[in-house]
Amino acid sequence: MNKILLKYISEFIAEAEKKGLKLIDEREINYGVQLKFSSGNDEIPVNVYNSVKKGINPVVGGSPTSKLRPIIQQILNQEVETTASDHKWKIWAGTDESGKGDFFGPLVVCGFICKTAMIPSLQKLGVRDSKQIKDKEIAKIAKQLFAKFMPQIETISLMPSKYNELYEKFRSQNKKLNELLAWMHARVILNLKVKHKFEGAVVDKFASDKTLKTSLKEIQQIELLHKFKGEDDLAVAAASIIARYLFIWNMEEMEKKYEMDFPKGASGKVKKSAEQFAKIHGKGRLQEVAKIHFKTYNELNL
Repeated sequence: MNKILLKYISEFIAEAEKKGLKLIDEREINYGVQLKFSSGNDEIPVNVYNSVKKGINPVVGGSPTSKLRPIIQQILNQEVETTASDHKWKIWAGTDESGKGDFFGPLVVCGFICKTAMIPSLQKLGVRDSKQIKDKEIAKIAKQLFAKFMPQIETISLMPSKYNELYEKFRSQNKKLNELLAWMHARVILNLKVKHKFEGAVVDKFASDKTLKTSLKEIQQIELLHKFKGEDDLAVAAASIIARYLFIWNMEEMEKKYEMDFPKGASGKVKKSAEQFAKIHGKGRLQEVAKIHFKTYNELNL
């Protein structure tokens, strides 16, 4: 961690503590550090990114309705964020992704068409935010979604080799990961539009509205609700479960193929596994199983 980022984080934590917030977790993430604060029963994460071009860029996470959000934004001198009100659509699409923060494995985006008449069935299946569900239950619910609602599902799974190829293509155009992700979400929505008539699409917020709406020209013709905590919407929740299931399934297939474990995330355990893979197959072949633009790749001891 460089001195500028370290100084910024130290000062930020000090200001947060003055406001009555307690730092409960601090961990490295791609291109920065995640800080997690709490007060009472409430928690909120703040990702502090650092780059040569853009400098330090803090991003407040968690629920947009969190009581701690205005406090954090006051410290950062940010305006309080607002989100669009819930839609009244009767037929709509929802999209979500899985694998964005994982060094190993694919990046998966899923889209799901929901109708108001389907809501009781989805609730009965236990559809909710995939982050609240264990992997075993994810598989069970996802298989039922495929069995009952296959025509309403659209997915794009970029395995590491294809992902790395596309990432390099986007980077050569001065575009970054969120722009690749926006392209995937837009492509899924447009593919669904060919098959279904729907009133709009809910997308779990991962970038600016402009990034999503300029990803593909045709997406501008579709009404989009780009919101924080999009998994509160059942269409997005169903998409999040399927995306997570496909990520896990592809990880398991990779483990069978290469006869070794590929841990999730980007931890020290992940580095050890990557180093083991490189010793067996060569560093160059890591692009077959990992997202090589992660800083994890450059930190490997080979």
